[in-house]
Amino acid sequence: MYILTAIPLVLLLLCWYRVAIPPRHLRHLPRVSIIPLLWSYLTGETEDCRIKRLVLPFSRDAGEQIVLVWALGRWMVHILDFKLAQELSDNVVLFPKETPDDASLLWRFVGSASLLMSNGEQWRKQSVLIDEAFNARIPIEAFTSLAHNLSAIVGKKCTVIWDKYAQCFALDAVGSTVLGHNFDAIETDNLFVQDYNGVMVEIADPVYLIFPWMERAFPRRKLMRRIDTLVDSFMQLLTDKKGNPGDDMMTFMLKDPAMSHRELRDNMITLFIGGHDTAAGAISTLFYFLARRPDIQQRARAEVLDVLGDDLDPTVDQLSGVSLPYLTACIREALRINTPISYVVPRQANQPVQLGKYAVPARTSLIVNIYAIHHDGRRWASPDSFIPERFLEHGWQKSGWLPFALGPRQCPARNFAMYEQRALAAVFLREFEWALPEQSIHRDSLKNTFSPFALTLPHDLELTFTRINRVAKMPLGASKRG
Repeated sequence: MYILTAIPLVLLLLCWYRVAIPPRHLRHLPRVSIIPLLWSYLTGETEDCRIKRLVLPFSRDAGEQIVLVWALGRWMVHILDFKLAQELSDNVVLFPKETPDDASLLWRFVGSASLLMSNGEQWRKQSVLIDEAFNARIPIEAFTSLAHNLSAIVGKKCTVIWDKYAQCFALDAVGSTVLGHNFDAIETDNLFVQDYNGVMVEIADPVYLIFPWMERAFPRRKLMRRIDTLVDSFMQLLTDKKGNPGDDMMTFMLKDPAMSHRELRDNMITLFIGGHDTAAGAISTLFYFLARRPDIQQRARAEVLDVLGDDLDPTVDQLSGVSLPYLTACIREALRINTPISYVVPRQANQPVQLGKYAVPARTSLIVNIYAIHHDGRRWASPDSFIPERFLEHGWQKSGWLPFALGPRQCPARNFAMYEQRALAAVFLREFEWALPEQSIHRDSLKNTFSPFALTLPHDLELTFTRINRVAKMPLGASKRG
């Protein structure tokens, strides 16, 4: 009788030991305590709050360059130092992308054959093609047209939930310019988007994230079918694109016979997620800080009016970082202070390596913690303050800014993303002034939503927009278009 009672207790203790204690070969590394981590995941604490509370003290107070963090059922090394992040990012041979777990429902959806996850020759082939696709032409006309559409809707409503509209704008932008499909999210409630959001919420069940082995023991078959149906929808978009080519990036990629159907599909889904979620988070954060700091908003508006005039359709040159340095600095600071994606897909050491003062064994999972590096007080003065001027100073590039990652595998859409934000911000700065409502939950600090996928996305962000008297606001020397 006692033996039967003891068996479950022993099994429970063994499970706890496997979770709470890192593998023997990693125990020499500094680590975040498991109990506060588990509590953080179970209570739905947001990524930025978790990093500030549990991870940043290791670099800020103890001067550590790396730290072990338990997530997704295992211990992973987080890189907290910018120079170490550069070393890891630059060496794609020694530190290839980690192969994802086949049981993970996220990777069942995203796939492993995209630019994001591939290695070696497959990655090099895709990198060249996708870089060419993003740099062939900046779709300024599409960005500004969508911005005007959104402006017309916002102008009728005064106070809006801005993060929702930022998501709609980002979706229509990636749909029209990258995927070659009109989601019409700004004008309508799109069922495709509702299905996507629903699937991502279900994948993010905290219990399955904490104990990934449950995907095998207790498979979520209904969710698997929903994921497969959503993937089929992307496959249909791809099939339609083959029969109806256009002036978009998927059409460009379809012209390359070396790209397999699986590679095209996985890249389509990856570009959708990257252009949809991260762009929406970046746009929401930018508009929040411009609302909270009307002095900064006014300075950015003055620059836009000076460069673009009052009623002109901007060109690529007019919306460049050179033409709009202060607005660009605001965007860079927003990307730093509330980085849309907190850390990149794990790499894995091919052989034993030395990371700072610590020896790290081969096959160790390594993650560059972008959010932690962006809030490192040793590199950034007042890291929790919104100070765009820091990006107007000479040598800011050495400070440790990496919202698009680093090295050969940094985001190929970084230039695309910067133009997208400048185009939307320029249109709205000419048309509106905006502020936080008096009772905003974000009045003291920006609140993000919970995301298990390292996303840092503002949530329930209400903004009040007031249309500007455009004639009165015209700068000296500007003329309205007749």
